[in-house]
Amino acid sequence: MISSFFISGGNMKGEYCALALICLVISGLAGADYLATTISTDGSVMLASAGSDANGSFASRVMASDRAEVYRSVSESDETESDLTVISSGPMLFSDFASAIWKGSNLNKVCTLLTGQDDQDEGEVSVYSSGIIRRGEVDTVRQVGSGLSGQTSVNGTGLMVLGSQSESNRSLENRGFVSGNMSVQDLFRYGGRL
Repeated sequence: MISSFFISGGNMKGEYCALALICLVISGLAGADYLATTISTDGSVMLASAGSDANGSFASRVMASDRAEVYRSVSESDETESDLTVISSGPMLFSDFASAIWKGSNLNKVCTLLTGQDDQDEGEVSVYSSGIIRRGEVDTVRQVGSGLSGQTSVNGTGLMVLGSQSESNRSLENRGFVSGNMSVQDLFRYGGRL
């Protein structure tokens, strides 16, 4: 069966899958600062990406069957940005996690010139979302840099969990669960600039 992918008159889907796999391997070896993948299928797809640097880390995974379109991009500069969009007419499973070192201004310090201390609070922040969607669309964007920002958008039918947590002198925790027909928009920004 595998040989029919590469010989004349073989399975066209197999040729495209092999070409996509080769492109992914080459871009991974090249240490690309920008990586983008687009997959359109009427079969099944599984795509995972992860990355980390001194500021934080992210990981995302998606599996879908039936007719599905998956768009994924990852770019690195001062901030790492991860974007994942899945549109599926069948069932899909998605999971997304990001964490970062949060740096923000602390205006309560009175005289930083004489004490030699800077006016920065530091803490850790993490954001997650995952779910099983029968059909619909999922879009996640994460920016990891001097803080953590992004959004999660879900339109479809199924169930999902989402949440975030920050730990520093000021702690904040958010958790949620949604099931049934849903339209979810979750925006967040911890640290960084507005």
